[in-house]
Amino acid sequence: MSVRRAVPAALAAALVTLAGCSGGGSTPDPSESLRPTARPATAGVDDVAGAMASPRCAAQVKTLRMYAVANLNDVARSGKAYLEKAHPGLSVEIVATAPTYTALVQQLSADRSAGQQADVAVAGFDVLPTFATQLGAQELSPRLLRASYDQRMTPLGQVGGRQIGIPQQVSTLALAYNLDVLEAAGVDPATLTTTDGVIAAAEKIRASGQDIQPIDIPTGQGFAQWALNNLASSGGAPLQDDAGRPRLNTPQARAAAQFLARVASFGPQSDNPTSQGLPRFGIRKETAMTMVTVATLAGGLRFIQDQGESGFRAGAVPFPTLAGGTQAPVAGGNALTVLAEDQCQREMATELVVSLLAPDVIVASTESLSYLPVDTEALARLEPLYRQYPQLRAFNDLAPSLVAPPSWGGARGGELPQAMSDQVVRIMGGADIDQTLAAAQAEAEALTR
Repeated sequence: MSVRRAVPAALAAALVTLAGCSGGGSTPDPSESLRPTARPATAGVDDVAGAMASPRCAAQVKTLRMYAVANLNDVARSGKAYLEKAHPGLSVEIVATAPTYTALVQQLSADRSAGQQADVAVAGFDVLPTFATQLGAQELSPRLLRASYDQRMTPLGQVGGRQIGIPQQVSTLALAYNLDVLEAAGVDPATLTTTDGVIAAAEKIRASGQDIQPIDIPTGQGFAQWALNNLASSGGAPLQDDAGRPRLNTPQARAAAQFLARVASFGPQSDNPTSQGLPRFGIRKETAMTMVTVATLAGGLRFIQDQGESGFRAGAVPFPTLAGGTQAPVAGGNALTVLAEDQCQREMATELVVSLLAPDVIVASTESLSYLPVDTEALARLEPLYRQYPQLRAFNDLAPSLVAPPSWGGARGGELPQAMSDQVVRIMGGADIDQTLAAAQAEAEALTR
């Protein structure tokens, strides 16, 4: 039976991992202040309402063009409606046909070479350097944002110390579990914070006589290298060092690989996390624990809860750390970039970015896809969601410890995430850990030259 056909519509939505006049006029130049603050604002932010284009530019600009990946089309439309309402006569065109962030980079490059207008684009964190060096993304100042924007998120949008993007949707890894199965096996969910605790829980589940695979770590869509990096980061050594070089030959990387190899010994691991991993866990009850992104949690929990007696009690915790490690989760997600070069187009593009980060837009997006809210006002408005799904609360506490994902340089650096994932899959398939990590390090160095 096809897994995709088995996914009910309610869960399918959760499986898509996707977001006035000034006195002196605003400008996206990070060296300049927007205007005097008329009301209290947080330190370093010029206006509680965020940047607005000058009256001259608002009157002059009639079209904006925004690029996004296909599964962010609804979020982009929210920002479009918000800005078009504020500026009657303005038309915001959305180009959202690219299936991935890499494909979006290629589309932007081709369209700009053909003379197409591009004002705002959504960039995956790992391709931000390409936007900075090849696509002409403008440097932005966090002072342009609303006072309620969570400034702890801004480092995720920086490249070489420059603010190239403003984080819009931020996710990280989670370990979801079937509480009914865990309790039957005598497992306390509080022990799932470390890799040792997870392996001990998996052993208890296997020995409990329940007909269920203890754990599933999906490997496709880059999840394999994300899991490896997340674990190594918890030990203080992410797979990319401070100088941008790969480091897959550390004790932390080896410990992470050992854990993933041990996980694979409990049964076949899913490839696609959305069309295989979540249905195995939430629909067919074939796995007791599974790795997911926090963005899928609300939809997944909602689906399981709606099954009533045929469902089960589900929980979730941040992805475990290595023994003795601390939470330093590697973020996933995207940032908003401004590509417009003309001054007035830049002003209006910046206002579109602010619109896409409006609290009500973030609230609507988070209720559908439970990304970590990047706005404190939105977080407060989401309290009903967190009362309904208290499992989500712990992930909001991770914001101060988030680590930016690798952004690999070199002519072939974009190939590295998949190459690393392939090597992790080999390890989980039984390949020698030391030899495979050494080969992965050599391959990484070659691709990033």
